[in-house]
Amino acid sequence: MSPGVQSIADLTTETKPTSGEIPPPLVGASTVVVDNFMYVFGGRLVSSRQMTNHLYVLNLTTLVWKRHIPPSDSTPAPQARYFHTANTYKNHMVVFGGMGHASNGASQDLCALDDVCLLNIQTMTWTYPEIVPNQYTPRPRYAHLAVTAEDKLVVMGGQDMANQYVKEINVLDLKTFMWVQCCPLDSQYGAYRSVACSLPASDPSIRSSLGQDLGTGQSLLTSQLPGNDDLAVCVYSNYNFADVVRDLHALHPLQPTRQAGFKDHSTEMSGTALPPGLRFPTGHLLGHHMILTGTYLTPTHRSFHIWALNLANLVWMRIDTGSMFSTGSWSRGVLGDNSQMFYVLGHKDRDLLDDYNRRQVNFDHVAKVDMEAFGIYLHPSSTCAPIAQELGLSMLNEPTILAQRWNYFAKLLEESGTSSSSAIRFDEQQQPPHRTLMFPESYAVTLAFLQYIYTDHLMTAQQHQPHILSRLLILADMYAMPRLIQLATHALHQILTISTASMVYETAALTCRTALQIRALRVMINAKKMLQQQQQ
Repeated sequence: MSPGVQSIADLTTETKPTSGEIPPPLVGASTVVVDNFMYVFGGRLVSSRQMTNHLYVLNLTTLVWKRHIPPSDSTPAPQARYFHTANTYKNHMVVFGGMGHASNGASQDLCALDDVCLLNIQTMTWTYPEIVPNQYTPRPRYAHLAVTAEDKLVVMGGQDMANQYVKEINVLDLKTFMWVQCCPLDSQYGAYRSVACSLPASDPSIRSSLGQDLGTGQSLLTSQLPGNDDLAVCVYSNYNFADVVRDLHALHPLQPTRQAGFKDHSTEMSGTALPPGLRFPTGHLLGHHMILTGTYLTPTHRSFHIWALNLANLVWMRIDTGSMFSTGSWSRGVLGDNSQMFYVLGHKDRDLLDDYNRRQVNFDHVAKVDMEAFGIYLHPSSTCAPIAQELGLSMLNEPTILAQRWNYFAKLLEESGTSSSSAIRFDEQQQPPHRTLMFPESYAVTLAFLQYIYTDHLMTAQQHQPHILSRLLILADMYAMPRLIQLATHALHQILTISTASMVYETAALTCRTALQIRALRVMINAKKMLQQQQQ
């Protein structure tokens, strides 16, 4: 690194070894995260080329692996397989398809699978729903894509045993366990080249602001659908790695016609740089971004890449993790459950090219990347309708709400032997009791704080002034108010510019908001670089 050039990329990533019953190197295993645990199922053993149906669980706090062995009297695990899919649905892991051994007695005969298996995460037991075949039943396949959303499992693409792409998309209703849709695909979707992510319609705070169609003003993933089945899927593919081609498609598989449910956004993607061809990519949705990871291999370069596509404007951004992934063998990225933490599995001392040639995934080390440090995180959800927020603003003179919404104030009343209700009730013949709360803030900050207390939101222009937001975050940290911490941190992310970076940095440091602090520091360093370049 040349003198005067600074980098903070390494602050966003840390690598730690795992321990316990570490899974052996595997090919085509599935990985999902539920709560604070990562589940690895199936795959083919690199050492013996045998398929497995073993289940391994990683505690993401202790980083200790444990192999789960079902009790002898419980339902057996599914048949061994690899290049299947595993998705989460409520408290279950849903496994579909893959490649396994035929059940005709010839153990070496391979076949593509089309079964659905469920693992209850709470009881750690397997179940096999009875699904009656119909005209929508999918063809057997492996190396396909699958997502869960709106109580549906959507299965796309993949390959059959003749290594031909399966050009169809199938939808399983997870409430009734009936296949309810099957429609053709013109594109070739597969685990070697494509990723898919779904967007739940139940989260309006995300859906309302996702990418607008540049031609029609419609949202990339939320165009108006007939009926109530607003199921949307985003698929990104890259192929022809020597001269990479990038496709971005929005699908609404429950629409009555394929033309109505398909939109090609490939030409609308932009950015200062675009992702290179990434092999065996994975994709996840975090906030308003699709996280894309994969292995980048050229004759002169080999590393693991992380990119993010802003679905609001279809602009790509490279996630700069410094030198962390420039050495070692990293090959599988998994997003934490309801968190901003991104986990990458691998081995820090192995050779990436050697492992890629074997399609090998290692589980000996975990790298953790805090995506919030790049401005990518779960945005705070709305807790009430705008009209209810307006009503809250009109009730600023109602002191009972103050005690109900602010624990510190309620505790003060309790210590004084006065309840929140009796504190404001008095006989009409008596003078009202006089109580004073010393609140060492300016009127503007106090008003903004009370507006939050009475609305549970930051909704006024007053609250969104940078110096007000700074004080609100400090107050939220001081009085242990998680909701206000989340709202104020999000708002400070939104107003972070060259002119506000130093203030945001100081506020984040005082309140231990490390990701916000790192992001503000990055803005200041980039500003310094720009100034140095202008002076040269």
